[in-house]
Amino acid sequence: MMRGSTICAVLVAVLTAGVLLWPGADAVSGKKTLLFTVWGMPFEDRLFLDRYARGFEAVRPDVRVNYQRYADDIIMKYNAWHARRKGADVMRLRITEYHGMAARGMLERLELTDAELDEIPQHLRDLIVVDGPQGRGVYAIPQDNAQYGLFYNKRIFREYNQRHPGAAITEPSADWTWDDLRAAAKALTQRDESGEVQVRGIDFAVWSWPFMTLLVQAGGELWAPDGLTCRINSPAGVEALEFLRALAREDGSFIPQLSGYLSGTGPDVLFARGRTAMFLDGSWRIADFDRNAPDLEYAVVPLPRGPQRLGAKAAVVSGCVLWGISAHAGHPDEAREMIRWLTATPRALEYWDTLRVAPPANLSAMNSPAFRQTAGILKDPSDLSRGYEVAPMPASNFQDRAAWLLHGVTPDPRTGRPPAFVPVGEYQSELEEEISRMLNEYLNERSTIDAGTALGRAKANIDAIIRRNRGAAD
Repeated sequence: MMRGSTICAVLVAVLTAGVLLWPGADAVSGKKTLLFTVWGMPFEDRLFLDRYARGFEAVRPDVRVNYQRYADDIIMKYNAWHARRKGADVMRLRITEYHGMAARGMLERLELTDAELDEIPQHLRDLIVVDGPQGRGVYAIPQDNAQYGLFYNKRIFREYNQRHPGAAITEPSADWTWDDLRAAAKALTQRDESGEVQVRGIDFAVWSWPFMTLLVQAGGELWAPDGLTCRINSPAGVEALEFLRALAREDGSFIPQLSGYLSGTGPDVLFARGRTAMFLDGSWRIADFDRNAPDLEYAVVPLPRGPQRLGAKAAVVSGCVLWGISAHAGHPDEAREMIRWLTATPRALEYWDTLRVAPPANLSAMNSPAFRQTAGILKDPSDLSRGYEVAPMPASNFQDRAAWLLHGVTPDPRTGRPPAFVPVGEYQSELEEEISRMLNEYLNERSTIDAGTALGRAKANIDAIIRRNRGAAD
């Protein structure tokens, strides 16, 4: 009897899991059940579950939203599900995965009105129109647009200017160029009597985004229009690499940490401790600083423009997360309605109000008064003394913390294009890994490799990957 009961219990559990994962209708309520998949931390349930899933159920009482949060490897699940001809009704995905998923027929095509398209920042609007099995069109809608910016310690600038009234350094702004950044970083670097650096002039994690930023600012590009020809081995690539090495070797204002992007003692930690004058990082870092280093006097501004002699081009590397519908969704019509609801201005503002990792990909939201302050997420709403999971942003901090994000999506009068760009391509992930390897070798203090050789090797490695993969596909 015990064994039979156990088997029965297992069967019930399996059947229940099947209902949860691939429902057609709730067996009890008769409602249509949408599978809604995201990745993230547990506290993000306060947005995705409490506000989005339950909020849409309130809008559509005939719909039940089956919310599933996974770890960061969710793309592997999407691929596995697609192979089994299954998929989520509403799915969160990254822009770096979007084009490949659309090309492989994993996503349902969406029809957006002109008004809906106009809400999306121009540089993202251009990227989401792609070719797919259902023709050229939009296969996912952007949710956010994380941006890379220049953080600076206001106290370090102020104290330097007090010590050097005749050679004061103006605080960074969108008008700065590489020359301004380099000169300030060199001047603000502080050493003790033995010559050891106590305060770094500038710091950032050694990964692909700094190089891609400088490459584009110098007039270069990552890919040819075919998306299969790597173009980093160019004069602009040389400019970018030599600028980074000059900060480290000639000026001594940058000490590369060649151990990866995330570290408990990395550049972000040093900046939070007041040990760095300027710091390059993304919008996702701000709420962390506001929670974990509340006494840090800092602000964020747009990235400096490229070299003045090359036209001082403005370029801001950025990322994007989107909402899409699986080509095998059980309820595509309801899923389309939910995605439109998710990306409308009120929900875009809810995203910013809670998580504040990236500005919403919605121009009305970004230009709204509600964008100027956020509530954050309390650890325990019933016990305010426990503090925040995501720190709030009072309106008084808007200029220092968030105003810079508007620059990236505002057309530059010189070009008519917004400075923000999103690096994408069929082999973008492989390219970014190769760029990180190149930087770790090139910026090593013992390295003698020149910029042209480093870029040539990186391009050759990417070319080999593309030839091998396309040959296998043929």
